[in-house]
Amino acid sequence: MRRALHAEWTKLVTVPAQLWTLVAVAAVLAGGGALVAATQRPPVCPPGPGCAPPDTTALVLSGVYAAQLAALAVAVTLVAAEYHPRLIVLTLAAQPGRGVVLAAKAVVATGAVLGTALVGVAGALTAGRAVLLTRGFTGRGGRGLVTPSDPAVLRAGAGTVLYLVLVAVLALGAGWILRQQAAAAGSVAALLYGPFLVTRIVPMPDRVLHAVQDASPMPAGLAVQSLVPGAGTAPLGPWAGLAVLAGWAVAALAAGWLLLLRRDG
Repeated sequence: MRRALHAEWTKLVTVPAQLWTLVAVAAVLAGGGALVAATQRPPVCPPGPGCAPPDTTALVLSGVYAAQLAALAVAVTLVAAEYHPRLIVLTLAAQPGRGVVLAAKAVVATGAVLGTALVGVAGALTAGRAVLLTRGFTGRGGRGLVTPSDPAVLRAGAGTVLYLVLVAVLALGAGWILRQQAAAAGSVAALLYGPFLVTRIVPMPDRVLHAVQDASPMPAGLAVQSLVPGAGTAPLGPWAGLAVLAGWAVAALAAGWLLLLRRDG
């Protein structure tokens, strides 16, 4: 396993485009959070049923909507790039165990995304707090000033990191299934953004809307960011939403594993 991990890590770090894509995960998270925070104003009404304060924590973490494209691109490329040309033949010849190859790619891809996501989320919370201060926000958590030491804010930040790791796992599975970079990346992007856009554009009864949100990987997964009741992307609880995304990711990776055994075994 150590040999396979070293080989996959070498493939990742010796491709400049992959390294810049990883940098983009952190940069977009931090920069996007600061930009969104700069557009906000403190609520002018007192907190209560008639006042809907902005969920500032979710806002400063909203760079995840773009950062996930970089995360999935890293994972897809690590798998699908070896099929065109057929470099996967050399990889499997050097390491005949299909499960070892799949596990090594999964560990390297998710580890790389985990590291950059941690940096990006920390940057987003820090920069977002600084910008919100200049905009006149006070208070704590989702109702006002983002406070990184607040347990709820820490949960949202940790959940965002885990969300990006699960997106990478989902993309790995798509890479094994489709074996083409553009097709795999496009399919994962469509799965993430498609239902979300439909719920924003197409009028539907609340029961149907909630069912779509609860079953869709991005709306469900990003419910972990919400600190203000009723302001999330799905009516699910934070960890239940991440469990939905994890189900999609595990199913995709399992399908990729079965196809790897049948087509390349």
